Amino acid sequence: MAPHGEIFMLDEQVVFRGRPMRVAGRVQFEGTSGQLTFRYLLSEPAGAPVILEEGEGRFALLRSFPPAAQPRTAGNTVTVGAEKYTLVGVRKLKVLDISGQVPGVAPTVPVILSGIFEGPMGTLMREMVPGMTPQVYYLLKPLAAGEVLSAAQFAADKDAEGRAAGNRALNGD
Repeated sequence: MAPHGEIFMLDEQVVFRGRPMRVAGRVQFEGTSGQLTFRYLLSEPAGAPVILEEGEGRFALLRSFPPAAQPRTAGNTVTVGAEKYTLVGVRKLKVLDISGQVPGVAPTVPVILSGIFEGPMGTLMREMVPGMTPQVYYLLKPLAAGEVLSAAQFAADKDAEGRAAGNRALNGD
């Protein structure tokens, strides 16, 4: 992954962990210090949709909690089963652009507040819209470079790997 990240457009073909997928939804956010964050909904005909968030060239997989399994909140902690997560930061994200299908973000929402919590099992994010009661919880899993690429970049990488393997074979390495 390039240090500046790759911005995907609606309906663009991408490859997530080797699986071809399509960008079915995209939200562009702006943080309080002007940094841009993108959230993508990826879909494929044979599998469940995937939610990714990209900021500063790094991607994270967002796994949402089912409504029946919502964590318990108390002050600056969130409890999931027996595990406690403690608040480490809050983001105020201004919604700049919404296109396609995006879970948890309505076209009329101007701002989202994200609480970031750390615990023994990793990072948890709680999101809410000011003035509205519903909250959405996600477990975040950072992705390694190359786990999500545009289809064009994936094809170029595979082509380069093939040429390198051919050169090694010709040179007897």
